[in-house]
Amino acid sequence: MSSVPKPPKKKKSSNSKPVLTEDKMIELSEKLADALEFKNEITITTYNRGRYEKFTGVIQSANPETKMITFDVGYFEHYKISANIIVDVK
Repeated sequence: MSSVPKPPKKKKSSNSKPVLTEDKMIELSEKLADALEFKNEITITTYNRGRYEKFTGVIQSANPETKMITFDVGYFEHYKISANIIVDVK
């Protein structure tokens, strides 16, 4: 009996994370810093596991060591969001 080779795995281009330019990363960083300093309400768009999610609220804290942002969306609801998955800030 001969073995049949497995077909090669195909890369899913639709699930690849959007690539941010250095300018875009600086812009996002500045918007996040301003929102944290002035407690402005912002909308953060994240990309995780092939889908986009939007969160609107106020940044409560940011930890530069772990790159985690604590985000208050209201009614005592808090999310911890990794800065690595943020793709847009408005």
